Amino acid sequence: MNETPPFIQPEDKPKQAATAEPDAAVTDTAELTEPAVINTGIIQSDLDKEPTLRAAIRCDVGARDRNEDSCLVFGSEAGGHFTLVPFGLYIVADGMGGHTNGHVASRIASRVAAHYIISKIYMPLLKAVSPPTQVPIQEVLLDAVQAANTAVFEDDPEVDSGTTLTVALVLGRRLHVAHVGDSRLYLLTEGKLEQISTDHSLVQRLQDVGTLTAEEATMYRYRNVLLRAVGQGEEIEVDTYMRLLPRAGKLLLCSDGLCGFVSDDKIRDVMNQDASLPQIVDDLYETALASHSNDNVTAVVVDFSL
Repeated sequence: MNETPPFIQPEDKPKQAATAEPDAAVTDTAELTEPAVINTGIIQSDLDKEPTLRAAIRCDVGARDRNEDSCLVFGSEAGGHFTLVPFGLYIVADGMGGHTNGHVASRIASRVAAHYIISKIYMPLLKAVSPPTQVPIQEVLLDAVQAANTAVFEDDPEVDSGTTLTVALVLGRRLHVAHVGDSRLYLLTEGKLEQISTDHSLVQRLQDVGTLTAEEATMYRYRNVLLRAVGQGEEIEVDTYMRLLPRAGKLLLCSDGLCGFVSDDKIRDVMNQDASLPQIVDDLYETALASHSNDNVTAVVVDFSL
């Protein structure tokens, strides 16, 4: 993330974590009427066909001297009599440039969040505990981000550090998301690219209230100022999302070294090309450099067939 003025905390910050309902535009795929829970029993509808989750990553220093981004991919596949609901965990964290130890913050946040989610969700699935243990998945993701926030904040409270954190969990056909900052999560389906996450940035807030146009936002002096970040205080506000995925498509998690310099239309075109996942992430990186990105560039692309 580029060097920025000091972190800004909005005065109207809600006390409770915000939870976004599934987007109305995609509810035709299915309705989610109950809170998603961890169920260590197998969900047969998720196993009616051979599911696939494939991922590729590119996390590069780009035009900077040090890479302050971190990313993680964790997934599982099973065959034969070992049946398991498709599971994929994908994380991107972008340490705040201009703040001391941004690279440390992104590393701590991604590791702590991953460890928490794997221990609370994946390990119980493997154990197949009987009777099933049911825990709201969104609650687990919120707790994971809070644990990451505490770990970063307490690593050295006197040092000003912070990071974005975007977590995407695919469990069966359900996509669960926890998000803080301006890294992004996109969904590509039927050739159309949709931004799932919301940027917690000053420039996004100004666009929301009509002070800036989208075109003006690209040139705005303080476009990299965050309104929320992991590690900036003892408490944190987290956006969570849950939706049912289509049967096939792609996910993209990325830092603003990509989406801050490359338009959504260009990202969509690269994602739509008939190429391997490693080639797609490499092309996203090269497109960012060609668009004069002066930041670290991270892209995690997930191809799913569920």
